[in-house]
Amino acid sequence: MPEPPRTGDAVLALVRRAEIADDDVIDGFLTSAGPVPTTAPDTATRLVQAGILTPFQARLILQGKHKGFKLGPYRILNQIGAGGMGQVFLAEHVTMRRRIALKVLPAKQALDPAGVERFYAEARAAAALDHPNVVHAYDVSCDKGTHFLVLEYIEGETLDRALAAGGRLSVGEAVSYAVQAAAGLQHAHDKGVAHRDIKPANLLVGRDGIVKILDLGLAQFFEDSGTKLATGASGKSGDVHGTTDYVAPEQLLGEATDHRSDIYNLGATLYHLLTGRPPFEGTTAAKMLAHSLADAPRASDVCPDVPDPLADVVARMLAKAPADRYATAAEVVQALVPFVSAPDRAGRRSGKLPPLAAAAIAESTAGLDVSEVVEATDAARELRKWKRLALAGLIGTVAFAAATAALVALK
Repeated sequence: MPEPPRTGDAVLALVRRAEIADDDVIDGFLTSAGPVPTTAPDTATRLVQAGILTPFQARLILQGKHKGFKLGPYRILNQIGAGGMGQVFLAEHVTMRRRIALKVLPAKQALDPAGVERFYAEARAAAALDHPNVVHAYDVSCDKGTHFLVLEYIEGETLDRALAAGGRLSVGEAVSYAVQAAAGLQHAHDKGVAHRDIKPANLLVGRDGIVKILDLGLAQFFEDSGTKLATGASGKSGDVHGTTDYVAPEQLLGEATDHRSDIYNLGATLYHLLTGRPPFEGTTAAKMLAHSLADAPRASDVCPDVPDPLADVVARMLAKAPADRYATAAEVVQALVPFVSAPDRAGRRSGKLPPLAAAAIAESTAGLDVSEVVEATDAARELRKWKRLALAGLIGTVAFAAATAALVALK
């Protein structure tokens, strides 16, 4: 066990050893901040206030730690996820100062050479995806035996936390999130990449309202505790993968899976968003049996404000046989878009699509018109932009005409 620092000077020595901040930054702090406090906690607090340490870093320094603050060229700022899924850190590139998320392969997975090789192969596949509704994978690397992914960092909230905090979502809001997720899935499916574990915890809503799919193509490497099923080689017969609240029947049976399993997972997720509960309840065994043999109660029966036609769409997404579901995620988008404008319990329109998401949806569905459900404020902003462009064009035309007249006069 490391020895906790007892003095301010000992804290500064650990900060230097950890390479958390450059020497000139620390020297500048010492010059401007005056005498170093005598106690370690006071010095750590002063460093946090100066922006040199984050609270996460300060906590580790006060435990006497100086290792683990860097992975490759990235400086660790905070831990933003932990559990059976491994660890996720907010980090910053030391030189570029760009903030990213680092997802570390669990140690037990790193001991399997075949698993590590598959991890790199699927990470490369995920990095080939480029869609507004998919978290971008920038890099995959290893530092001193630690394998990690470099991912886009998004400030926002996963939908499982939204459900835990506020219960079920309004119809329009739930549908708008599902539509965006389906558009991202269509892009991935077009690239031959499947998720195999779509659930609220893997859908992140940014502050701009755009949904980002997490772990696309990589779900099998980051296990969630409690409800995760056993995993095997992805997509092959004999493989069982998924989370019991949202798992497709073919995943439970160990049969070959494809993009239609993602459609089932998304259907179960949408059901949860609309009703506040997953399609089936009870023990893990009871849920597994129900996913294989039973029909979920209609969403409109559970919550009367869910329109019957929308409940029909969800039921088709949850069809037991893959052939009875929508053939593609793009078809799911087309079926769901009309319900983005569904009124909430107070009779207000509760769902809107950010313009960037709307553009991505139109592209994913070969031109579906979603103009009616684009956020009004952004639509107004776009209108103002086009007016500015028109004005600029008019000014350019006048200037061109004046220049032409001047040239004619000189002849």
